[in-house]
Amino acid sequence: MPHDYALHTELEARCLCCGSLQPFTFTSHSDQVVCTHCRSHLGPEKAERRDLAHIALWSGISEAQALAGSAAASQSEADAAEAATRIAELEAKVAELSATVIGQFDSAPASGVREELQSDLVRRAERATELANRRTDRMMAVLWRLGVLHHAAGGATVCRCGKPVTACPELRILNSEQQALREWETKNVALAASGARHGLPQEHPAVTDAAGSAGGATAHSARPGRQERSGRFDRR
Repeated sequence: MPHDYALHTELEARCLCCGSLQPFTFTSHSDQVVCTHCRSHLGPEKAERRDLAHIALWSGISEAQALAGSAAASQSEADAAEAATRIAELEAKVAELSATVIGQFDSAPASGVREELQSDLVRRAERATELANRRTDRMMAVLWRLGVLHHAAGGATVCRCGKPVTACPELRILNSEQQALREWETKNVALAASGARHGLPQEHPAVTDAAGSAGGATAHSARPGRQERSGRFDRR
């Protein structure tokens, strides 16, 4: 059947046989939208071969996605640890610079230069700390989103993704960061509640609840509270 895909261009399209996204380069609008994996089993007499090939293809796709998710979680974990170390170093530097500046200039006559130097050094260190904090927030938000897709209620033997808890690599990684993620989430929920800048993703219940509250007291009272939601906010 004719298709509307661009010609002579490398693109991804959904195969009409197996349903997966596959690379194509069409030379005619009458070209079949059937991937190379499926061309060998077209025809009603090859139904059994087709089903086996589809199972093998989707198993490979699922495995590749699981590996990619695991790699992303591992990288996020490493980046979060690096950022936490950097934040501690910068906070120590802020304290050291403040003490040094005050100690060196306390005996000097008061002047605009002294105050400006103090302010500039502290501003630079505080800005570096803020940037490191934002980076940590981004990494922890990635882990939180991953936790929405991979978690198991108390006593459950199956992860939300459908795998047994012992066979889900993402869940194992998240379990190792439970304490750090919980502390980060608690801190940022409090920041969001006070109206301060926070690192929670937009879909986090603490953010959506706050947005709903701004829409009016009636709408807010009709919405279920955080504790009434199953598995989304307190998934641990």
